[in-house]
Amino acid sequence: MSKKTLCRLLLFIVLLGGLVAGCSGIKFTQGNWVVSIYMCGSDLESESGFASADLKALQSIPLPENVKFVIQTGGAKKWQTPGIPENELARYVYDSSGFHEIERLQDASMGDEETLEAFLRFSKERYPADHRMLVFWDHGGGSLGGCCFDEKYETTLSLNDLRQALQSVEENNPKKPAFELVLFDTCLMASIETANTLYGFARYMAASEELMPGTGTDYVGWVGALAKDPGMDGKKLGTVICETYLPHCERHEADDMATLSLIDLGQMPALNDAYEKMGQEALKLSQGNPRHFFTTYDRVAGSVENYGPNDSEDYTNMVDLGSLADGMAELSTAPAFVEALDKAVVCKTAGPYRKYGMGLSGYYSLYGGLDSWQIYSSLTGVSKAFAKLYHDMLSGSGDGTPWFYFDAEKIKHAHIVLNENNMATIALSPEDANAISQADFLLCSYDAQGREIYLGSDDKMKADWERGVFQENFDGKWPALNGHVLSFYLSEQQQDYNLYYSYILLNGQKCYLTAGYDFTKGEYEILSIHRVLKNGWMDRQNLNLKAGDQIIPLFFNDEGEEVKGTTFQLAGEPVLRDEPLANGTYAFAFRFTTARNESVVSETIHFVIQNGGMTVTK
Repeated sequence: MSKKTLCRLLLFIVLLGGLVAGCSGIKFTQGNWVVSIYMCGSDLESESGFASADLKALQSIPLPENVKFVIQTGGAKKWQTPGIPENELARYVYDSSGFHEIERLQDASMGDEETLEAFLRFSKERYPADHRMLVFWDHGGGSLGGCCFDEKYETTLSLNDLRQALQSVEENNPKKPAFELVLFDTCLMASIETANTLYGFARYMAASEELMPGTGTDYVGWVGALAKDPGMDGKKLGTVICETYLPHCERHEADDMATLSLIDLGQMPALNDAYEKMGQEALKLSQGNPRHFFTTYDRVAGSVENYGPNDSEDYTNMVDLGSLADGMAELSTAPAFVEALDKAVVCKTAGPYRKYGMGLSGYYSLYGGLDSWQIYSSLTGVSKAFAKLYHDMLSGSGDGTPWFYFDAEKIKHAHIVLNENNMATIALSPEDANAISQADFLLCSYDAQGREIYLGSDDKMKADWERGVFQENFDGKWPALNGHVLSFYLSEQQQDYNLYYSYILLNGQKCYLTAGYDFTKGEYEILSIHRVLKNGWMDRQNLNLKAGDQIIPLFFNDEGEEVKGTTFQLAGEPVLRDEPLANGTYAFAFRFTTARNESVVSETIHFVIQNGGMTVTK
């Protein structure tokens, strides 16, 4: 056969192949994808089978030859998928030919940096690809807590662990990062600290500012999209993950507080520069008038969305950075930071009770302790100015006198006056009011021994911050679940809703209940119920109350001890609403809080509830 004839034959074959491909609908694309999933099952798998559910969803999508998933399992006491071992690490590949076990390894903690490093190296060396994606699957604890809690070893990967593992395997190259996309299928990891940890190793990061339901992201949705179009880049795939997330949460009745963001990590230098300048300006203003600045700053931080549990038992210390900057009118550099943040957040989605967040959280000490600052200040890429700012806020002026110092006894002994309507009013001096960042009230009942039992806190009051005058507007009613009073604490105030939390025993398990009060509707809604884990984190599984559930409200007494309320069984659909308190004597006190989360409680007034009537006494 002549060369000319051979060339004509090859050309005919190529054209014929293109015609067949076009007729069959096959789309030829350049390059291939490898998605590496670091699946630390923990109790999410051993108790609820969520990891197995996502593996099943993944395998429901037929893959083209140029898309592979590499999966490592571990970290769970029990796996619901037959064949996945409980006392060994296991590695699998899912590709166009199906789901295959590759190898088993000696058991080790998935919350250990060396375990992650070994998986990253295995995936890179055995399955090289033009486009790579990394998924962390498990619990997340925010910037301070890290992710991937191994329930067998009770260890967790810190952000520094993640950074070290990546540095050991990959080149730090912002112009050509190793991964197109890193997805945190975990809670609370959409933070500026997490983004700085990944900078140079990934182009994009997808994560949630808030708690994530156990169902996680929509694997059918985003894996299906990748299978149909392997030519997409990390931005497009991340956008699909983001856009399919909220409908997925809605199908599982877990959308009220859901959030997910896609961050362009290439924007981090500009974002960090704007953040540092804002921190420098804040530091300068704080040094000129520390009490005024820090109190103002804390008032704003307390008014924006904060994520995860931030209460007397546990603090994630994560707040929405965009809203924090937007609320600081005194900072001329804040608008530039918000603009840079808007460029970095490529896509975001959120439920109705998380609609004010701008897509990226950051550390702020809601707890008020230096221990959280010490973890924060050790993280990669932390702003030097904000580290210094928060150290000053938490440690004081350095001469032994805290910047926020004022005579707390003046507030404790400030007289409460009853007006003509028997409403309690307290007046603080402008100096004292300037040292206060938050105000609410505490409500107590009494047990048979006469000890105070805290019912919780609320903001049913009128506050005149300029004059320092606070007047309660309490009506003798308190939130009750199907007629049974709960401990109910105010956790967040927004312009059209308040958020509250309560602790209960649900069928014998300690749980954290979150509720919202919609001012427009004038009613409460139970938003989520999460089990409290041994390490204090919230379980990702969102529990729904149903008829027959056994519930025990949990309270605290004046010595900080947990007190069980009366056990009851839910007879029908759960109904949460304000109901008149039972006959008895109750105590009321104003509570004022400083920027270091130190509370000062006013003198107490008492009132007696009798047959729906309320008599107030001092």
